[in-house]
Amino acid sequence: MTTTRKTPWLLILLLALVVVAASSGGTYLYFSQHGMAAEAVTVEPVAQKPQAPRLVTIAPMTVNLVNERDEQSLLYVGFALEVADDATQALLQQYIPQIRSQLLTLLSGQNTTLVITPQGKAALAGKVLETLKQPLAPQQPAPAVLRVLYTDFIVQ
Repeated sequence: MTTTRKTPWLLILLLALVVVAASSGGTYLYFSQHGMAAEAVTVEPVAQKPQAPRLVTIAPMTVNLVNERDEQSLLYVGFALEVADDATQALLQQYIPQIRSQLLTLLSGQNTTLVITPQGKAALAGKVLETLKQPLAPQQPAPAVLRVLYTDFIVQ
C-alpha cells in the first residue's frame, strides 16, 4: 500500500522536471535565434566628455575710430580665437605681433556708428575671421581659425 502512494508523487515530480527542461530549452532556442544571447549583448561605450575649445587670446587693444561727423572715438577690443587644432594654436602664438598689427590696421578703418550695433559687431567679427584665415608667412598653410570671440568691446 505504500508503493501506490509514492507513484503519483514521483509522476508529478518527473512531469515538473520535464516542464522545466522544456521551458529552459525553448528559452535558449528563442534567444539564440533572435540574437539576444548573453554573449551577443554589446555594451554602449560611455559618452566622452566634449573637448574644451582651443583658444588663442589676443590682448585688448585700443584704436581710433571716426564717424560721419569726423568726430573721433575710441574702440577698446580684445579677442579670443577658437582654433581647430594644436598646430594652429602654436602657430598663432608664434605670430601674435603680426596678428595684432593686422587687427589694428583692420580696426582703425571702422566706423563708430556701425560697430556699436549687434549687426556691426557680427560683421566686424567676420572681417577679422577673414583676415586671420590668410597665411601669416609665405609658403605656410592658412591657419584653421574657427571663430572670433570678443572678450572686451568698448566704444567711447
